[in-house]
Amino acid sequence: MSQHVDLHADFAHLDVMPGELHLTARSGGVALVNLLAFGGAADRRTHVPAQVGALGDVVLWESTGAADALPFWNTNHAGDVYLLLVHGEVRIDFKQPETDVVHGYCLARTGDLVTLPRGVAHRTFSTSGRRRISLEIVPRNPGWQRLGEHADVQPSSSPALGEFSFATEGDEVVVSTPADAVRTPGHFFGRGVGALVAYELHLDHNEFEGGFVVHDHGTSATLKTPGHRETFPSRDVLALFKGLLERSP
Repeated sequence: MSQHVDLHADFAHLDVMPGELHLTARSGGVALVNLLAFGGAADRRTHVPAQVGALGDVVLWESTGAADALPFWNTNHAGDVYLLLVHGEVRIDFKQPETDVVHGYCLARTGDLVTLPRGVAHRTFSTSGRRRISLEIVPRNPGWQRLGEHADVQPSSSPALGEFSFATEGDEVVVSTPADAVRTPGHFFGRGVGALVAYELHLDHNEFEGGFVVHDHGTSATLKTPGHRETFPSRDVLALFKGLLERSP
């Protein structure tokens, strides 16, 4: 391994030697990103995509998958997404959003390009207990151009918003409404909410285990359980989530 690349332990076996740029001032638009070095970095967060390029309305994302699973089911409504597995192995499950109707799975390995169809929920699972590095080719979300507009939102001191309330019980988070209460693993909930906060909710439609859903609409977001739903301004949902993260164990 190159001494210039500090990789996470899951990628320590890789021999990564990034390329070099030697340009004149006139060639300032040229860029070089080594996806193995970037996605495999020791301090790289999992499941928080980072833009590494763009072509018009198409964005190139590097996404480092966790050693277990994506914290929620994600559904893209803007269009199909392509996922190139740069390194590792992953199982991708597919289902109808907000139901238990499963459409099967895909097992992808290093070098595979997978289509994640529009309107179909998907969730990734590590098959090796190791992280993986992928390049996602996705339609641009208009909200990404406004990232940072809610940076001033302060964490809410309340674990409730509208008729939704959140409580930690053991290793689970319980989401309660007047109609029902659903449980979801706390470690997945925390990571999922962290990704949503990082992208100011602009990750389309996300369904946690147990049925709690966060559906972004741009300036507002709908929170759902199987029996209840409410729509709030994005700022209010971000304040709630920031507060829950701040108080999480």
